[in-house]
Amino acid sequence: MLVILVLAVILSRNVRLVPTGRQNALEYVYEGLANFATSLGGAPARRYVPVFATFFIYILLSNWSGLIPPVGKVEWFRAPTSDVNMTIGLALVSFVLFHVEGVRSLGVGGYLGKFFNFSGFRDGIAAGVIALFVGLLEFLLEFVKPVTLSMRLFGNIYAGEIALGVITGLTFVILPVLMLSLEVLLNFMQALIFSVLTLMFTLIAIEGHDEEHAEGHGDIGEHIPEGNIAPELARG
Repeated sequence: MLVILVLAVILSRNVRLVPTGRQNALEYVYEGLANFATSLGGAPARRYVPVFATFFIYILLSNWSGLIPPVGKVEWFRAPTSDVNMTIGLALVSFVLFHVEGVRSLGVGGYLGKFFNFSGFRDGIAAGVIALFVGLLEFLLEFVKPVTLSMRLFGNIYAGEIALGVITGLTFVILPVLMLSLEVLLNFMQALIFSVLTLMFTLIAIEGHDEEHAEGHGDIGEHIPEGNIAPELARG
């Protein structure tokens, strides 16, 4: 956190309308993340760019900190994301975020109606029971999301830290360097996956039930706006 805060203060000093020098670097990173987020989630994702960027940058620096010697070689001195308590904390923040945003966008009744939908009974008792059962499963799966978010991140970073330590101790310098290069890429991908899933879960949460189940069953292109297909893919 200290590294991120210091970098933010240094790069954002003397902000100008026409960026120069370090301000260019700051805007390049932020705009790159903003464009990536909106390319996945469309216009609704713009509101959540600050959260997406914060998760990504914090997790990325936390992951990469474990690749700096002697981090990971001492029990109490290791990458934050190689501790399950940290990843669970991040996942719970993400979990609270997308549910709060769902309620804020749809209201308590509208949001709960996504999971407990009684409109299916208009098509018969059997259809209503099936709709309620499916909704209940979706509701229970919501509580699986923080588990998968936290354990995926923790497992990959912790396992990579152990593997890098073992390989460094047993082999020549060339192989550890190659392993380190691979870990840099994998750690980047883990930060991106966590941030993207948080963004997608949030966008799914703010969609109304009618938006999720568009009337009719025609061409999928008729129901998914261009540039906003990522939530549908995440749900699938």
